Amino acid sequence: MSVIILAILVLHAWVPAQAHTSFLFNQFNASTLYQIGNPSICSGAICLTNQSQHMSGRALYSLPVRMKEPESRNMSSSFSTTFVFAMVPYPSDPSRSGQGMAFIITPTKAPVGQSAAQFLGLFNSSTIGKPDNHLFAVEFDTILNEEFQDLDNNHVGVDLNDLTSIKSEHAGYWIGDHREDLDLKSGHNIQAWIDYDHIQQQLNVTIVKAGSPRPQKPLISHKITNLSNIFEEEMYVGFSASTGTVVEDHCVLAWSFSTNGSAPELDISHLPSLIMRKNSNCRIIASITITLVLLLLFLVAGAIFVWKRNKYRVVIEDWEKEYWPHRFDYKDLHIATKGFRDDQVLGYGGSSRVYKGVLPTTGLEIAVKSIFRESTEALKEFIAEISSLGRLQHRNLVQIRGYSRRGTNLFIVYDYMPNGSLDKMIFEKTKSVLSWAQRYKILRDVGAGLLYLHEGWEKIVVHRDIKSSNVLLDSKLNAKLGDFGLARLYEHTGNPQTTRVVGTLGYIAPELVHTGKAVPSADVFSFGNLMLEVACGRRPVDPSLDASQMVMLDWVRELHAKGRLRDAADPNLGGEYVEDEMEKVLKLGLLCCNFQPELRPTMRQVSQEIEGEAPLLTLPTYEMYEGSSSYPSTGVSSALTTNSLEGREGKV
Repeated sequence: MSVIILAILVLHAWVPAQAHTSFLFNQFNASTLYQIGNPSICSGAICLTNQSQHMSGRALYSLPVRMKEPESRNMSSSFSTTFVFAMVPYPSDPSRSGQGMAFIITPTKAPVGQSAAQFLGLFNSSTIGKPDNHLFAVEFDTILNEEFQDLDNNHVGVDLNDLTSIKSEHAGYWIGDHREDLDLKSGHNIQAWIDYDHIQQQLNVTIVKAGSPRPQKPLISHKITNLSNIFEEEMYVGFSASTGTVVEDHCVLAWSFSTNGSAPELDISHLPSLIMRKNSNCRIIASITITLVLLLLFLVAGAIFVWKRNKYRVVIEDWEKEYWPHRFDYKDLHIATKGFRDDQVLGYGGSSRVYKGVLPTTGLEIAVKSIFRESTEALKEFIAEISSLGRLQHRNLVQIRGYSRRGTNLFIVYDYMPNGSLDKMIFEKTKSVLSWAQRYKILRDVGAGLLYLHEGWEKIVVHRDIKSSNVLLDSKLNAKLGDFGLARLYEHTGNPQTTRVVGTLGYIAPELVHTGKAVPSADVFSFGNLMLEVACGRRPVDPSLDASQMVMLDWVRELHAKGRLRDAADPNLGGEYVEDEMEKVLKLGLLCCNFQPELRPTMRQVSQEIEGEAPLLTLPTYEMYEGSSSYPSTGVSSALTTNSLEGREGKV
């Protein structure tokens, strides 16, 4: 009996596509469609989106449809569909609109890397345009997106695997030889017909106000010869829509579909008018609101004067007054980053993203760090960065322009660095190889910036996170040290306070595990690792290598002990480097990474040696490393298991 039950369940779960599909929905209920996102059914209509920003919705016929003829897998089936839809605009500003909606034929129920806003809930920036999407769509778009070469902000387009339409027309319909425009975002019911003849390979798209006769001449008539390459044998049919910063309802009120035949006629005589219903709801809400306001006026009359006096005053918190009150308007940052779109992202952190932007008032290119989780630690790092970097002025430090706050989101604005971070220039194979002269200058730049932090300002600034990903390069490959979220400041005559240990594995000075004090010598240790990283062209810790080479510092020390120090040079340089400079950088890196802090050089000594203004300090012999308990192999292994180490993503 259990075997029979199991067989029945398997047969029930496997639902093959029907050879011929035809269906008719004059109204919808929850069981008739497969829904993804937040579609809702109201009065028999399905609304793919609602009055919410940055959302998408999808509704599909629950069973797959056979879209290729069984006897000829290289020929797609004919199909015909008609539906009534409405795009109901935002009540407070009907002239504005969301992103639009689309009729889709797709091989999968779930979106292909779905994103809202301009992607209509179909793709995202990494999946759009790929031939393996196998997606056919007819879009009804109410936004002009230049990136997709849109015709205007009120058009119908035919899309294949992409949102750059192969054919598009301004929304409208034909009456004889006269064409009438049709506003897709009017909120009124619109009927659409989409017909494809696989023999003629002809696609026709027609729209008109619901209730009007079907025009004899289609809006779009286009020959598609490669539709069989788009369609798989089994596909799903339905609708998708999305909103951006402006919201609206995208609703389908009735729908019919058929393969190898005309779609059944719709009965549209009893369809509701969603815009009338919404306006009625708005009037009710407005009446209630007015009544409440009248009642509340008596309670708030005493506060009117105070409200008027403070109406336009920007509230500055105490810490902003103390440090650096250069605050950007969030609206300007939103415009600069195109609404913080995904395609503007320059990089990610544990609790932050960095976006590229252009200030609308000045045209200045900027980078905007968005800290999207306002915890106590995130706020501390935010304040630390603007309080330290905001007042520091040096050509080798990333210039901070200001900051902004909106709700729980924190934003820091910097100058934009076109060549990104140093680690990408060294390790990404898509980038051109940095020459030795460029690398040497970068180390000089970082050394100069770090010397300024330690000795050149009114306070001592310990960066605590020196690494290649925090070294940024401008258009001329000038290096600038950035990311001061972990920095600590104290007076030149004061003592550093014990704090939690933060930083990045492979760069942290070993004594910090025991002392927890942020001191300049800890930065020197990190800079030593950076020097070795730039010279060797490898990361401080590389688990893909064998045990003898996994930790860069141990490996370079071993080569030095064997008299083969130059073997550590980055092979990508092809031997094109100044030998004396390469040896100097490698030895300086080892000196800076001395496990006894008091034996490390200062940043002034390091800078003088890089500039050739002082002879190289004596480098300890390999026997000194082995003979002293003060020189563990690296400290990396213990760091991996020490509970006192804390920090952000990629850090310990």
